Amino acid sequence: MSALLDLTTHRAVSWRFYLEIDSVTVAEFLECNGLSVQRETKDLQEGGRNNFGVKLPGPLTYSNVTLKRGILDMELLDWLIENADTNTVKPGLRTVTIHLANESGDEAFLWKLYHAYPVKWSGPSFKVDSNELAMEELELTYSYFEMESVSTNRMASAANKLSALG
Repeated sequence: MSALLDLTTHRAVSWRFYLEIDSVTVAEFLECNGLSVQRETKDLQEGGRNNFGVKLPGPLTYSNVTLKRGILDMELLDWLIENADTNTVKPGLRTVTIHLANESGDEAFLWKLYHAYPVKWSGPSFKVDSNELAMEELELTYSYFEMESVSTNRMASAANKLSALG
């Protein structure tokens, strides 16, 4: 029974996570959505072969990540508009790390999003008849991510692993 109990306390749970930007803990967010990678394919029809085509592997594409939290300060909005007033199109590229814990609170996995920058910020909705927390939403784009299993200390680069499969 203790082995089964030990396994359940080491399961990663989706509700225990926090975010770091350039190794500084920003906050615990209420939601994090959109973390995914997909390989594009190109269909190729070979001459004389009419019953099927060939799918050639293409580049990897990473979806944007959306984060939601109670509004605390202007730090996330400032990151989005930091270079807007200098007529510069170079965004503030940062490394964003999403840490996921298990049921006992120990870190289980982490995702490092490289060259991340915000592309959208949404503020709270105002309703006179509501007592909900004022929320902000930040959408990030990034070049690629790496996933690490903290318990085994194994680095698994999503870009390298999926490229090897192709």
